[in-house]
Amino acid sequence: MNDAPAPASSELLERYTRPTVAGMSKYAQLRETLSAAIREGHWKPGSQLPPERELARLTRFSLGTVQRALRELADEGILVRTHGSGTYVAEGRNAIDAPLHLRFLGREGESTFLPLFPKVLARKRIDERGPWSEWLRQTGADIVRVSRRISVNGEFNVFNRFYFNAGTFPDIASAPLSSLDGANLKQLLAGAINTPVTDVRQRICYVKFPDEASTGAAVKPGTRGMLLESAAMAGRAPLYFLESFIPPNDRRLDVSSP
Repeated sequence: MNDAPAPASSELLERYTRPTVAGMSKYAQLRETLSAAIREGHWKPGSQLPPERELARLTRFSLGTVQRALRELADEGILVRTHGSGTYVAEGRNAIDAPLHLRFLGREGESTFLPLFPKVLARKRIDERGPWSEWLRQTGADIVRVSRRISVNGEFNVFNRFYFNAGTFPDIASAPLSSLDGANLKQLLAGAINTPVTDVRQRICYVKFPDEASTGAAVKPGTRGMLLESAAMAGRAPLYFLESFIPPNDRRLDVSSP
């Protein structure tokens, strides 16, 4: 890692500040500004960021807001925070390979999909019923839910809940959570039974985010956005059910059949 912090100024940070999205918290605003500065090359992999108090002075956000923004970026794998040393841009991150559902397009004229960087937040077996249980009923009732925060190109977060049957995939249901960071869960499941995804059904609605989704996406409580539900088949068997809570953003989402 580089020895000296890369320079910053209030003018420089203003250059990377994007228009505020309705409902976005202050720490999320700062997180997106810092992400843009990293994404556009001001701070390169291995570069050290200015100290927290210096960032607070430059941005006029409180120290607590700065610390939370940095913590969020560290959780997403964008930054590495070292006690007694400082905060650095990570040397590398694992992006989901070949995303199937959250295929956000670049700016107008671009045809590539934005990279997705998942962070596993929790995994648990669940008893409650919902659209996932209706979809997975043929494969039993031992359902596992993996909750993730997915950073979309460092620009905004999607809160994602992935449901599958633990009896069919016991190894994935018990794998260390750290091993699932950056993993494409649909590929893991399809690979475990040596059968590719053959059919995907999706539906979209506009909802008020539940508290868990607001926290997971790092947006204000009560934020309204899009809920994308995705159900996949492998051959004739239901494979998984997916809920993606997508906050307001200025990217196009491709929901055509891949």
